[in-house]
Parts: sequence; structure tokens; C-alpha cells
Amino acid sequence: MSDKKFCAHRGLSALMPENTLPAFGAALAFGADEIEFDVRLTRDGGLIVSHDGTLERISDGSGNLSDFTLAELKELNIGVKYGWTVPFCTVEEVFAQFANRMMFNIHLKEHGEDGYLIVELLKIVRKYDAEHSVYFAASPAELEWMQRKAPEIERTAIQLPGDKIPIYDMAVTYGCSRVQFWLDMFDEELIGKLHRAGISCNLFYADDHINYRKYFAMGIDTLLTNRMDLAADYRRKFM
Repeated sequence: MSDKKFCAHRGLSALMPENTLPAFGAALAFGADEIEFDVRLTRDGGLIVSHDGTLERISDGSGNLSDFTLAELKELNIGVKYGWTVPFCTVEEVFAQFANRMMFNIHLKEHGEDGYLIVELLKIVRKYDAEHSVYFAASPAELEWMQRKAPEIERTAIQLPGDKIPIYDMAVTYGCSRVQFWLDMFDEELIGKLHRAGISCNLFYADDHINYRKYFAMGIDTLLTNRMDLAADYRRKFM
């Protein structure tokens, strides 16, 4: 069995409303090793699953997500573009259904005042005894808070265009066990350097057999994909 893994990016996000319980359930059904999802804070301090900080692209609402309470957000439909009726989900709901059934790659989009988001997220992780089946991923501002507020949870350094600190240095500085590349921001030499330091390499993203093969051959350990259905087919045929 290959040690290469697939992480369903926002669930089965190419075919279903992203960051929803149905999308995560479909990813699990297709054999995802991990799911990736994004966490933000609501106006009243709730932990909501959403990539975007605004509502227009992902829902039938408008405005800044942070201006709404959790209850108000739950009234919106984030399946509207698919003709579905699907609500936002909370972090607690994701853990209640899927904790310890696959790894969670949790992307923290903010840290909150005095690390509030991280503190509240850690409470949920502990409630579900999921300390060893989650890792927190973020950019430097959040990584620093993770070290302070949740040092026992694995950290992943996310490389973004315009980052001033190289991804290797970022990972070492913040004690990360993984990094997550964007496309075209890495090469085999860098992957080898990270591996020699004991750091695993994620890549966002690949969505077809050709690129699954290409990036695994380069040394990527975990591929984020929007098409877990195609990843399942690839795994069945080639892994």
C-alpha cells in the first residue's frame, strides 16, 4: 500500500457545495485519507467552516461573514449555485460526524483576539479525542499563535505568493511537521531538503491522473484535490 495520500480540498468541492457536510461525506465515501476545511469566526465568536470572508460567492447572502452571528449564518443557503439547500456547518458538526474517521487538515483563516479561535478549536479537538488525527495549517501570523496556544497539535506552514520568509525557514521557525505548497512554488530539490529535515510535503492542488502521477513522482506526500472521485479511480488503478 502506498504511503502517498489524498486530501479532499473542502470535501468533494468540484462537484458539490464546498465546505459542507455532504461534501465531506462524499470525500469519505471515496476513500479520502484527509479532508481540508477552513475555519473563521462569526460575530458572536462561533467557529464556522468557510473559506471566504465574504458571502457573495458561496451563499445567497451578502456582506462580510464576520458581521453575522452563527445563527444568522445558519439561515443562509450555501448550496444555491448547485440548486441545493445546504447550510453552513460549524466545526463542531464536522467533528461530530467525521472525527477520527480521516485526518483533518484544518486551515485557520484567522487567530482571533489573543488566539481565541485556536483556543476554542483546541477545546473541540480534545472533546473528540482527535489530537492525533488533526493538524492546523496557516500562514506565519497564525502559526505563531498556534505555538503559544496549541503546541501539542501538529502545524503545517502554508506557502502563499508574496511570502517573504521561505517555506523551509517558515517550517523550521514555527516547528512545523508539514508544509503545504502552492503550484509552481517548489521543486524536487526543495522537497528533498524538507524530507531530510523530517518535514512532509502537501501540495495544493491536482485534479487529474496526469498530475497525480507527476507530483507524487516529484516526492509530494499528500495531494489536495477537488476531485476525490478521480483520485479514488487513480488509486484503484495505479497505487
